[in-house]
Amino acid sequence: MKQIYATLLLLINISLYAVNDSIPVVDLNFKIPLMSDYTLLYGFAKGDEIIINYKEAKGKKLKTFEISEYNGNTLFSDFNMVSLTKKIIKIKKTGIYVFKFSNLSLGRRICSFKLDRIPVSDETIVFNTTVKERVVPDTIYTTRTETFIKKEKYVVKKVHDNQLFYVNSGSNAFFKGGKSRVALPFNLPRNTVKWYYTIVAFRDKNKVETMKQQIHLASDLTKLIDTSGGLNFIVNQLTMPPGANYCDIYLINHNNLNLFLNKNPYSYFPSGARENIVAANVELTDVFNEQMYLGIRNPSRTYGVNVLLSVAAIVLEQEVEEREVKDPHINYKKELYLEN
Repeated sequence: MKQIYATLLLLINISLYAVNDSIPVVDLNFKIPLMSDYTLLYGFAKGDEIIINYKEAKGKKLKTFEISEYNGNTLFSDFNMVSLTKKIIKIKKTGIYVFKFSNLSLGRRICSFKLDRIPVSDETIVFNTTVKERVVPDTIYTTRTETFIKKEKYVVKKVHDNQLFYVNSGSNAFFKGGKSRVALPFNLPRNTVKWYYTIVAFRDKNKVETMKQQIHLASDLTKLIDTSGGLNFIVNQLTMPPGANYCDIYLINHNNLNLFLNKNPYSYFPSGARENIVAANVELTDVFNEQMYLGIRNPSRTYGVNVLLSVAAIVLEQEVEEREVKDPHINYKKELYLEN
């Protein structure tokens, strides 16, 4: 409230002046310590004339006196100054001006300083010469290179295509040799999002050979991706291949491979296991970075079985590019301004 009152009083007092009347800006006394500067700041309108009066109380010299635009050019300077009487300077542009008194001696200076201005027009009579300070954001930008995904699509990749195994029965394996358990090693491609396997079992090897011409897991998955526009399909949309005889299949890791093959207790991943099946299409979302195995077991103790196995993975392929990105960094700094 006091500030508003002071401003109103200033405006009332200034309004009593007319063009070509000198208006007091400041009349003060101050001391400048040894080897020090003293600075005053005032604002003026373009076309104003300012009148300067200065005197050192004991007639001692001031090393330099300078008037300059704030962060700009010098308007006036004097050296070894003792006094200055009615020095008139024309203001070329509206802005803030710096009055700098420099005492480079080993003694202090006692100064009196009077500053008046003559407004150039009626509009500038009420010009407020007070310089104020505010805090403003100062934003700078740094540039960095960013990698971004320009395009991505799902692609089917074959892992194993129609691998044929003969798995002996338990008794034949014991008495006649052969294996009642086999395993297919596989590695999933990088960026796999889903993978599938198709399995069929026949005692008749000729029928299994015929099925090789009918099972196309990778191409069937590609058609489903193209039709659905992505992964919006279910595993039941794959054609179920015909099978005739039973087998078991288990998803196992390397630590359990020999345990499985040697008929010792082993662990497996239930999501990838199927028991007593003649045929199956299996979808898995568990993705592994290590080498894995599909272990096949013949549950029959009497008859061997021929097993056909295909594995395919859906991979997310991405086209990557680089671009420059500007990051803002906000600092805050003090700024001088005029309320005009």
